[in-house]
Amino acid sequence: MPTPLSSVRPGSLVCLGALALVCCHAAAEPAPQTPSPSGTAASAATAEASAAAASSTAPAPAAESGAAAPAGGYAMCLGQHVANATAVPRSGPAPVQLAPAFLDEMAECRGVDAVPADVIARATDGTINAKGDCEFASIGVSCHYHSGSEFVTSSTAQQTLGQGELHCIFPSDDPKSPHVYGGHVACRDHALGEPHGSAVSHDAHPLHEVHEGARCPVALLQQLETCKGLRCCDDGTLTNPISDLAASGRNDVRPDFRICDDTLALDCELLDQLTVHAANSPALGGVGDPAFVISHDVSLQEVSKKGPAPQKHL
Repeated sequence: MPTPLSSVRPGSLVCLGALALVCCHAAAEPAPQTPSPSGTAASAATAEASAAAASSTAPAPAAESGAAAPAGGYAMCLGQHVANATAVPRSGPAPVQLAPAFLDEMAECRGVDAVPADVIARATDGTINAKGDCEFASIGVSCHYHSGSEFVTSSTAQQTLGQGELHCIFPSDDPKSPHVYGGHVACRDHALGEPHGSAVSHDAHPLHEVHEGARCPVALLQQLETCKGLRCCDDGTLTNPISDLAASGRNDVRPDFRICDDTLALDCELLDQLTVHAANSPALGGVGDPAFVISHDVSLQEVSKKGPAPQKHL
């Protein structure tokens, strides 16, 4: 997955300042002074202002499985209840898989983290890059999709047939912490996304044609705007298996994820030129056979040449 980062939020600095004042007061406890009436009123006004500032920057409750969130942020993306993940720092190389995470255990996003419609409004059609992903050069965003769900709910024990996942990577002030917006996707003509035949797998069909230089429509990016609710976690890892990330030196890329609660129904022709990525869901055993293979994908076209085969339920 491409690698663009997350900025330090101003709210973080306000909270840290408030905490420092509280700690200093508790540690020093100076001898009480007798304030004048006007000084008493000023002190009360200052206390009220400090309380209001702290309230306005208080972070949303962290997911139960997450590490303590920094002021103004969200719980760390702790993957699928990865052992000892709470000891992993929030930046730098990660030794364990910190994303995908359980969607229902991620905090609800606040308004400031809504899909950036103002950025999308400036986008024009993109082109396919050497990885087979769509790059919208006008806004520095790239999108790709997976052949199944990566962010799953804690009660899920299998992939959902005909459901994939779209990820669009937006740059931030920190190149090592991009903002990833995405969600589950399904074809409006649902059957177009269902894999057919036992031969449909990443191992059996490794040849995924890359249409480098081809046009990809901005309408694909605009699908994110149909999302009604997002779940947030910060400082995760790219969704490739952690062993692959460590081997390629990309385990220090720590994206902030904003994943849609809904399944986005789209015309799968929008994905026609993109090359599908395998779906890695640690809770479901890692990379599995595709649950979402649109009819335009080269692997399904190869299967279709051999005639219909019994459907494989994943």
